[in-house]
Amino acid sequence: MTQPSGTRARDEQGHGVRIGSVSGVPVYLAPSWFLIAVVIIAIVASPHLSTRPLFGVGLGLVQALMLLASVLVHEAAHALTAKGLGIPVVRIVATLWGGHTSMEVVRGSPGRTAAVAAAGPGANALLALVAWLVLPAVHGDLAHAVTYGLVLINGSLAVLNFLPGLPLDGGHVVESLVWKVTGDRNRGLVLAGWLGRLITVVGVAWFLVRPLLQGGRVGLDALWVLVIASVLWGGATEAIRRGHVLGRVGRVRLAEVLRPAVVVRPTATVADLVHAGSREVVVTDAQGRPAAYVDAAHLAAVPEQARATTPVTAVASRQSGDWVVEADPATDILSTLAAMQEHGFTVAAVVHQGRLVGVVHATDIGQALGSN
Repeated sequence: MTQPSGTRARDEQGHGVRIGSVSGVPVYLAPSWFLIAVVIIAIVASPHLSTRPLFGVGLGLVQALMLLASVLVHEAAHALTAKGLGIPVVRIVATLWGGHTSMEVVRGSPGRTAAVAAAGPGANALLALVAWLVLPAVHGDLAHAVTYGLVLINGSLAVLNFLPGLPLDGGHVVESLVWKVTGDRNRGLVLAGWLGRLITVVGVAWFLVRPLLQGGRVGLDALWVLVIASVLWGGATEAIRRGHVLGRVGRVRLAEVLRPAVVVRPTATVADLVHAGSREVVVTDAQGRPAAYVDAAHLAAVPEQARATTPVTAVASRQSGDWVVEADPATDILSTLAAMQEHGFTVAAVVHQGRLVGVVHATDIGQALGSN
């Protein structure tokens, strides 16, 4: 499963135990994975406990490790495909529900998005095929069980993740197809989200409602069906919500929320800003790069008799280098908004073709989105 990430690669805390890396991408084992491992061992070992308990526990452990390996193959395929297509990958994490590959938010394309999504289940399908082909030549109970387990696990992962609804990988392929045909990625998100909801309902009806109508009993399997269904429904709902939100974002041009700005050197005084009028004031550093922002309230608070001797740096709020966003005012606000959210800025200096074109405030973006 792929997952966009607003964090940078340096944020590597709180993801679990680091167990290695794939092409420079850190791989983590989340604490929740150990829970599913215990469940798998208990289920697999149960039929053997009265006769060969050690064999049963060992087989369960092997099955749990095979699932982990298959999930990591799946996520590694996502990561390697993304890197090969120029998409920065942050991390791979194996979790209770399988795993996810976090990538930096970039302006992609339908083809790249579909390729990254299909790579994961495609790798599982290939691994299942190889295991199935060698199965007749495998001898011994444990070796046969392990190989057969690889067929079942990877075949199941491939089929499940190819289903055409978000948050599954097949949903990202649907999203990409709609994006390619209509030119609107957000419409693809919404459609794939609704398909994800439909898949969830069909799954619950088939694996839970149907057996009950046939006189079956509700057991542990039913609980797992409901838990998995809740995860899928939540992911599908989030995709629909995100599609609607991003649709509104895409309708707002950066030029609509951009405030004109005047640039002054750090040697300027408050008196030098009289010509600024209603424009925003940005102070550069010694190299001429936007480095600080002058709040109008701070500027007005300087007594008139002191303005000629008060340096502009005294009323300016120094910003980190990340507050400068490279963007074309004619485009939508998505990249600018993403950069501001990533770094927690409420104001950003927008530069286009090496020239400061204005300042954008989070409050202006919020008002623009509210009116769309």
